[in-house]
Amino acid sequence: MLPDFRVRQRDYLLELSRALTQELDLEKLLARILKISIEMLAGQAGLIALKEQDGWRVATAQGIAPAFLSYLTPLLAEENVRELDVRELNRMLKELTYTASMGLLNGTALPLAAHGQVIGVIFIFRNYPDLFTQNDRILLQSFADQAAIAVYNARLYGQVSFEKQRLDALLDSAADGILILNADLTIERVNDAFELMYGKTHDELATLPHNDIIQWAGEPQGSTLKEAIANGWPLTPNATLYVEGDLERSFQPPLPVGITYAPLISPDGKLRNI
Repeated sequence: MLPDFRVRQRDYLLELSRALTQELDLEKLLARILKISIEMLAGQAGLIALKEQDGWRVATAQGIAPAFLSYLTPLLAEENVRELDVRELNRMLKELTYTASMGLLNGTALPLAAHGQVIGVIFIFRNYPDLFTQNDRILLQSFADQAAIAVYNARLYGQVSFEKQRLDALLDSAADGILILNADLTIERVNDAFELMYGKTHDELATLPHNDIIQWAGEPQGSTLKEAIANGWPLTPNATLYVEGDLERSFQPPLPVGITYAPLISPDGKLRNI
């Protein structure tokens, strides 16, 4: 370990703490973590491999020769490598590093684990051996734990963003008009079909009260949403409400529609969306 490590380790941990709260883009976060790791361990190069469902994957790398990286990437995807744990992967990478550098480089691995689950490993290439005191190892493990949490959160955020994009695509591809209401009955989201049907865009409709948009030209058949809520609807999560009639529109004639309201109830029994 370098003599000034204890002096600088606070700066590294603070920088990583900022990354935890400021960066949710997984690629950018991994690049920052790797850069900090290389500086902290005085390395010449490094990589971060993530554990995916189908095996290990090099997620980011710095200072590694393209030829070595192009050899390593398909190697990690091989069937006999997919099931390697962190120790076995570390041993394999160390052997490859020693061989490829003709004994000039060594390797240091920092396992990334969050919520009891191994999610990856940081591997740093250095030209001197691993000589860590017990205190050094505690500090390195603290760094690795924070890095793992940051990566875990960024991956989770990416999954949520993907699911939102998928939901948006499904909503916009539906032929029926769809309105998503907040618990206070203001409009959260409308799909493309509803925009076309009503004659206004999502930006024009978002945050407006439901009763300002859904107005009937005559007496509708069935209870309106306002009447149903006044009578205690929804009593159960599966209590849908149906009403039909002629929907008033600002610049077009009334449109005959049928509306089905379906509640989304939280685990504690509160209305979240309709």
